[in-house]
Amino acid sequence: MRILTPKNRCSLDAPWKPAEVEQRDGRILRQGNSNEEVSIFRYVTEGSFDGYMWQALETKARFIGQIMTGSSTVRQAEDIGGQELSYAEVKAIASGNPAVLTLAEADAELQRLAVLKKHHADEQFLARRKLKELPGDIARLERRRDALTQDIATATAHARDPISVGERRYSREDASEALALRLTTLPTLAPQTHTVPLGIYRGLTFGLVLHPHGAPEICVEGALRRCAQLARDFHGPRAILNAVERLIGSYETERAKTIRDVGIAQSQQRDYEARLGTPFAHTGYLDELTGLRHQLEAALSSTAQQVSDAPLPDVGEIVERIKTLKAAHTLEAAPERTATRSAATVEEAITTRIRQREQVEAAPQPDDEPPPVAPPPPAAPPVTTPEPPATPAQGCPQPWAPPQQLRLF
Repeated sequence: MRILTPKNRCSLDAPWKPAEVEQRDGRILRQGNSNEEVSIFRYVTEGSFDGYMWQALETKARFIGQIMTGSSTVRQAEDIGGQELSYAEVKAIASGNPAVLTLAEADAELQRLAVLKKHHADEQFLARRKLKELPGDIARLERRRDALTQDIATATAHARDPISVGERRYSREDASEALALRLTTLPTLAPQTHTVPLGIYRGLTFGLVLHPHGAPEICVEGALRRCAQLARDFHGPRAILNAVERLIGSYETERAKTIRDVGIAQSQQRDYEARLGTPFAHTGYLDELTGLRHQLEAALSSTAQQVSDAPLPDVGEIVERIKTLKAAHTLEAAPERTATRSAATVEEAITTRIRQREQVEAAPQPDDEPPPVAPPPPAAPPVTTPEPPATPAQGCPQPWAPPQQLRLF
């Protein structure tokens, strides 16, 4: 239920999604509203279901905000799937006993802690596995980087050498004819995949890889073997020489990419080494909350009061200890962002955007438009295009039209 006026907006219930709250506020916080200030009221009833609804909205808004930050350091977001009420929480709300509700909230908090503990164990397993794989990957990338560096040096040293086809050397123009004769000796169909050597270009051996099915590949081999696929319909001598030139010309780009991959792999290795062996951050909180939860359950049980000989702590004292403990610990799935951003939060998105737009658009208005109250010169009165305020009396009222700057969100 919503009561909407141009000056005030009142919400008597909580919607299910943060976007619906933003949409409600956008109906009054928008361009075209003639009020300089507006008021938004949200009414809740203490001890009712409203508290849970607004808490669920807060959790969903936090989750959406973590996803929409755009920060590359955020690796995970909070889980919103555990916000539905359990049977115990419904019973606690219906009973009206705050101690029973505290017990249900403690059970839900312990469940979230169990999920976080399992996630921490999964991260430790992933770190151990990656630390076994990354040294081999780094060594393979370093060998590839060194081989590319050696081939680049070879191609640079033999940049002006003639092209060898078979056992003879040719210039760039004559090499095409010699290569065409060499291609005529190749079989039309290849029974199996095999490489046919063709010659030497800039100190690197090049050849043709024939496949039983599919287009052939051009292969350049020095310290490292690299191949590129040819088009099925264009694999003549000129196409082969052009492909060899492109392949050798891309060695610098490939080496730069390999160097970046080595840096990324080394950074990942340092990251996993720092994570490996780190204890669960909420171990003390989990143990203490578990103990207090068992004490509260025993204090609320009438049978435990009769059977147990040892005196049990007061229920109110345990409830306060649980609330104090929960207030001192916050379960955040994603780290806090250190870099400041100009983007607004989820709750203030529309408000901030509208206020910023109004500040930007309000500044040039006195320069771009003359004041509407300025009287026109007596020699040329504006009689042809009267303004709406200048027509006070008409036969029938004109229908209302929204202003030109009005934008609906």
